[in-house]
Amino acid sequence: MKRQKICLYTFEFPGIIANGGIGTAFRALAEELVEAGHDVTVLTPSAYTENLPVSWWIDHWRERGIKVVSLFVEGTAKLHAYLAYQWLKQRDFDVIHYHDWRGAGYWLTVAKRCGLAFRDTTLVCQAHGQTFWHLEHSGIFLSAPAEVETDWLEQRSVEGADILYSPSAYFIDYMAARGWAVPGRRFVTPNLLPKSFPEGQEGDGTRKPVEEIVFFGRLESRKGLELFCDAMTRLLARGAGPSRVVFLGKIGEVAGGSALAYITEATAGWTVPWMVRNDLDTDGAKAFLARGRRLAVIASSIENSPYTVLECIASGQPFLAADVGGVRELVHADDQPAVVFARTPAALEAAMADALAQGGLCARPAVTLAENRRRWREWHATLGGPGAPAVVDSTPLVSVCMSSFNRPELLAQAIRSIEAQSWTRLEMVLVDDASPSEAAKRHFDALAPVFAARGWTLLRNETEMWTGRARNHAVAHAKGDHVLLMDDDNAAFPHEVETLMRAAQASGADIITCQQQPFTGPGEPPRHVARYPMGWMPVGPCLSLALFENCLGDLNMLVRREVWNTLGGFTEDRVGCEDWEFLLRAGLEGYHLECLPELLFCYRATVDNLARRYSGKVLYDSFTRAVRPARAKMPPGLVMAMRLASESRFAASRQQGEGYWARHGQAEPGIRAIAETGPGGTEGLVAAARHVLGRGDEATGLLLLRQALTIQPSAAHVAIELIGREEDAAPPAPPWLEQVAAGLREDELSRAGLALGRLMARGDQASARVLAGALARRFPDSEQGRFLLAMTSG
Repeated sequence: MKRQKICLYTFEFPGIIANGGIGTAFRALAEELVEAGHDVTVLTPSAYTENLPVSWWIDHWRERGIKVVSLFVEGTAKLHAYLAYQWLKQRDFDVIHYHDWRGAGYWLTVAKRCGLAFRDTTLVCQAHGQTFWHLEHSGIFLSAPAEVETDWLEQRSVEGADILYSPSAYFIDYMAARGWAVPGRRFVTPNLLPKSFPEGQEGDGTRKPVEEIVFFGRLESRKGLELFCDAMTRLLARGAGPSRVVFLGKIGEVAGGSALAYITEATAGWTVPWMVRNDLDTDGAKAFLARGRRLAVIASSIENSPYTVLECIASGQPFLAADVGGVRELVHADDQPAVVFARTPAALEAAMADALAQGGLCARPAVTLAENRRRWREWHATLGGPGAPAVVDSTPLVSVCMSSFNRPELLAQAIRSIEAQSWTRLEMVLVDDASPSEAAKRHFDALAPVFAARGWTLLRNETEMWTGRARNHAVAHAKGDHVLLMDDDNAAFPHEVETLMRAAQASGADIITCQQQPFTGPGEPPRHVARYPMGWMPVGPCLSLALFENCLGDLNMLVRREVWNTLGGFTEDRVGCEDWEFLLRAGLEGYHLECLPELLFCYRATVDNLARRYSGKVLYDSFTRAVRPARAKMPPGLVMAMRLASESRFAASRQQGEGYWARHGQAEPGIRAIAETGPGGTEGLVAAARHVLGRGDEATGLLLLRQALTIQPSAAHVAIELIGREEDAAPPAPPWLEQVAAGLREDELSRAGLALGRLMARGDQASARVLAGALARRFPDSEQGRFLLAMTSG
């Protein structure tokens, strides 16, 4: 047998996460593969741990022959997945396992499809459970676009795998029923169990006495907590209950509230004691159930292939399980009538009563542990080997199309980045959109002979077309089979065109976008690629999410020329979001879109960016323009429903200052301070006054401060800003200075000190002494107050 180099990439692993089905599955597989002689690495991106430090668990698993690598990342699941991809692409694994949950493998599948990495690596997606599957069977409504994104990332993680593993046939049928393109190569067999579950101890079909009944599973609605409590209440009401009830599992939620609070209320009339054990891992739960005469009850509303059932069977533990999902696939057919119950309170009550009276059945497995381990080893030995053939090495002409308006310095940097590209066959088509400044005109005049010598195209507009029309004008003069659109505030990394083109050739994609690396300041763009995207991270053609936010990609996109021509390019409204609209229209028309997990260009975030100069009305028009292609596809009677869905999200973003509405998110601190104040009050005026005074605009600062004091005459923190600034004003009256001092807080003493300095600088020592004395009396225990008084006494 060939020794394989294997990575198990997971967001959960025992120890780092105390318990959980995914972590247990990956632990058991790691142990099995190490025992079979393979080289196994477990990759877990998160820095989070529920107990001991990650470093402790790395040492713990190393002693057991398993290498654990943590990337120590904080942030979203898609960021974890991005950094996992960046780590994995630099290594040479024969097989990579990842789970479907939270879209862990999404970027891996994009990279393989687009020829970026993993050509000789087999990608195995393990289907354990997805976010929407959990929500819908827990009775939880979708509440945020992020959940739509996660569902799509999970879907594409499944669809893009080389092989799909599922512990149940039920779950494959579930995914297919949702319309997912489930991979043709599949492996279906129960999950492995950790080595702490030895072979030969499985249930044998006999019964054992029962005294205690244990709810076994996370304490939450999806695990059937309400059903169990209801059935137990009925059982106790007829005097047939156990000696004690135990709730064994992590404490979750019921109906949005604490499960522990629910249990406390639901057990009010019970005649037997109950307890909670929420501190045990897989091995601890097994040991707890084995002690005493205990019956485990698994009452879930839905399950894939629950470890709770598998663990009970493997250890000969009596149990009852609801007839849901893939539960029956784990239990020997002859034992199913005794241990699998219809999911109703009456059926569970009857099953528990029968177990108390006759003993709980130790059900036999449908597949023994030994047989299951044999299946896994034999299947895994077939994985790996040569991948898809390399992409044909051709270099068709790429046309870089750009329009520019009045930004010659930024344009020069953008052009230099195109000149430095590793892709050898490219041209540039540049539109001067009637730039009015003399500096811009001189720059374009200087570019004309350079472009002509290279066979590039420079177009000079007499009147401003605006962005959509100007870009269309550029593409109309392009000669290449592919067009790379680019803004003049972008700077491409030297490998951008080559990476996009190789991805297009490998995947057959019609349009490809990528990640951007934002930066600020007037200098040259960064030369080095960042570790990960900062802020916005588009994921690609999740069309449902694209109704609420631009998840598709930036204007900086590579487009097949024939696709551009068929779609008709950008619409030409004089508002923004033409790229969002174009990408959504392409996706709705069925074109193949990809978004790469690579930072390929820099984007300069400045106060001059067009998006940050938009008024509220222009932003409204831009957002509604972006989703116009979806409205066109809707039946007329549903258009307003769709508008309500998408525009309510836009309204929430506006209210919360997110995305495009965060007009001052990257501004200097003084501007952010103004933006963060409420409308209509004095605080915004004071913040604005401080900012303009700081840049030397004394007249405007005074006008703003006077207006703030007009609105709130008693505002001492405003008055203190005015003191000593008005050179032509009469010295302030002592009673007024006393009043101002009385209204100040101690943390405002530093500003009072500035006011004293201004009074002394203009020679008004008397007013300075009055103010200093008032401050000393207002803050008698303050060192700073005494210092200010001493400052005026000399």
